[in-house]
Amino acid sequence: MLAFIAKRLAMGVGLVLLVLTLIFSALHFVPGDPAVLLLSVGDGGAPTPEAIEKVREQLGLNQPLFAQYLHFLGGVFTGDLGDSFKTSQPVLEAIGARLPRTLLLVGFATLLSVVFGVALGALAGRKGGWVDTCVTALSSIGVALPVFVFGAVLILVFSISLKWFPAGGYVDFAEDPGGALWSLTLPAISLAVGFSAQIARMTRSAVLEVQGQDWVRTAKSIGLAPLTVFRKHVLRNSLTPVVTVIGIGFGTLLGSTVLVERVFNYPGMSSLLVDGVTNRDYPVVQGIVIVIALMFILINIVVDIIYGILDPRVRRS
Repeated sequence: MLAFIAKRLAMGVGLVLLVLTLIFSALHFVPGDPAVLLLSVGDGGAPTPEAIEKVREQLGLNQPLFAQYLHFLGGVFTGDLGDSFKTSQPVLEAIGARLPRTLLLVGFATLLSVVFGVALGALAGRKGGWVDTCVTALSSIGVALPVFVFGAVLILVFSISLKWFPAGGYVDFAEDPGGALWSLTLPAISLAVGFSAQIARMTRSAVLEVQGQDWVRTAKSIGLAPLTVFRKHVLRNSLTPVVTVIGIGFGTLLGSTVLVERVFNYPGMSSLLVDGVTNRDYPVVQGIVIVIALMFILINIVVDIIYGILDPRVRRS
């Protein structure tokens, strides 16, 4: 098991270096000079060649490309992602202030997705018939429904018409946990609907496959109660592939928050990313892309390790 974990960690480090190299290449080979972009922020007019050269020297852009690459890697691994062009605030500090809010939203949405997705998928696989048909139809709608459309419908029904939930905004979890979760309910449901549909589909397929295995028929033939057989022998063995879907889906949810945070006016990391793109604040954009990429890789490593723990065949392969 330790060899399997060490192998996955080594692959993760290699993947991190590959992703950072791609980000560095994208920033240096796309059209446009960062120094010109920096000096173009605001209404100061066209920058002079002397001013551009001075900024290039300050940013280290006049150094050889390999030296810039090493400086870039050194900054990432020491937590120095530069300063915002617009606010002069360290990028890592700006991300650190927004990241917990986005993680809270994504974590809440993941919890809802797992609870409802596994429950509906297990119900459809066990009952079959019209229950299976209804769950399959609902999951198809959930996968196809855009998050921003569903979010707008939720605001119209539950905020404007029924006035049960706030239409948006932010409540500090440390000051008012209950109010924070209440205000996050609609955004989290918007994020969760598509993800829970995917989990329901995967759980249903896994349950149908496991129910046909010999050991399940043996358990039924020796007189065990059907619910006990399903809970101990079917559902438990069906959840192994679902773990992989949950891990990948968590990373996908991070990307989906860009739309949801805008719809619900939620000041998370995705809103900071949109502001960075709007203001051409490329250190902020670069920093957020790096953080999201590193988180996605970390999540996949953890999922692979959990998968290896649940299924020994994965370790042997």
